[in-house]
Amino acid sequence: MAYTDLEIKNKVWNFLAQKREQDYWDIKQEWHNKIEDLIKDIICFANTVHNKDCYLIFGISDDLKVVGMSKERRKQSDIIDTLSNLQFAGDNIPQIEIKTVSLPSDFDKSKVVEIDVLIVYNTNNTPIYLKKHYGEMIQGCIYTRNKDKNTPNRGNAEIGEIEMLWKKRFGLTEPPLEYICNRLKYKLEWQQSQENWYNIYKPEYTIHIYTEEDIPYSDMFYAYSQANESMRFQMLEIIANNTVLKEYQLAILDGGRLIIPIPKWAFVNDQYSNDKFSYKYYIKDSHRHKLLEFLYNAENQEERYAFDNLARVILVFNNYEEYEDFNYYILCSHKEVKKRIAECTKYNHINTGDETKNAAYIEYLNTGIVLNELLSTFRQDKLWHK
Repeated sequence: MAYTDLEIKNKVWNFLAQKREQDYWDIKQEWHNKIEDLIKDIICFANTVHNKDCYLIFGISDDLKVVGMSKERRKQSDIIDTLSNLQFAGDNIPQIEIKTVSLPSDFDKSKVVEIDVLIVYNTNNTPIYLKKHYGEMIQGCIYTRNKDKNTPNRGNAEIGEIEMLWKKRFGLTEPPLEYICNRLKYKLEWQQSQENWYNIYKPEYTIHIYTEEDIPYSDMFYAYSQANESMRFQMLEIIANNTVLKEYQLAILDGGRLIIPIPKWAFVNDQYSNDKFSYKYYIKDSHRHKLLEFLYNAENQEERYAFDNLARVILVFNNYEEYEDFNYYILCSHKEVKKRIAECTKYNHINTGDETKNAAYIEYLNTGIVLNELLSTFRQDKLWHK
């Protein structure tokens, strides 16, 4: 998935707040003078045992201040061309992308500067190494990043690091549940057979959907965000070697056009006023959200329409920290939030056939609308108050 500018900005702020570089991000005030040095940094970030994308951030001073860049900047196409022309073992070429975002300068808050963020996408095809010398790198040597340090020029990674990189290639560094969930984004790896999927490279890893007869008929408020409010439930199992690792309940929405794992409930209570806000949410990169993305086909127009309707009343957080911060944010302004929900009439027309349920569902739906608007405002406020 391509990151939006706002997501990239939030990531940069989160990185800088850590006060030190890590094994998945690094800062530079200017782009490298030599392309060879940049390529080495890219290879080191591609050769990491964790399963995170990595980030090279340009326009940040050594003391972690946003300053922008004054020297010549590099183009994504030129970097990709350089990588493509090198001789990598097994033709395993690091995949990169450059995002440019604008941020307020730490030295002049009235001034906005641009920073470049080079993303090195996570790969399991490790270790990545060259078949021919390039710059200070030696053919056959493996360069990696350990914490905030790269393997030295004309050096080689430690044997333990190299072993872990080979284990990553063969899927031996993660528990089965983590491995399966992390592979869901590679949809071409999964072959469907009726209500089952199996991983074509590890057929012992499967996903099974079934209907449980004793699930009582019911519905949820978000069914009424759809053109067709009919709804039913199924179960999904994540299986490794015939062992069920995890189960999720699924909701089939809009007459079968959209299948989703049931989102989680959030309950936010103000102890002094007794104001309460209840909403449904997902957190990106959680197992539940990875299943959502796996089951959703954005190329299907009807499915995309149903998904867009759902997204208006369900919140999606970038991470758990944002979820907690947002709950505190709405608590601090609970009177205004309550007022905006009361004034929202987007879903006042729905009819569930039951007056009590009707009132509850209208409130949940309108709460989702208002909180999504507030989440957008919250992100902008957080960005500009850094």
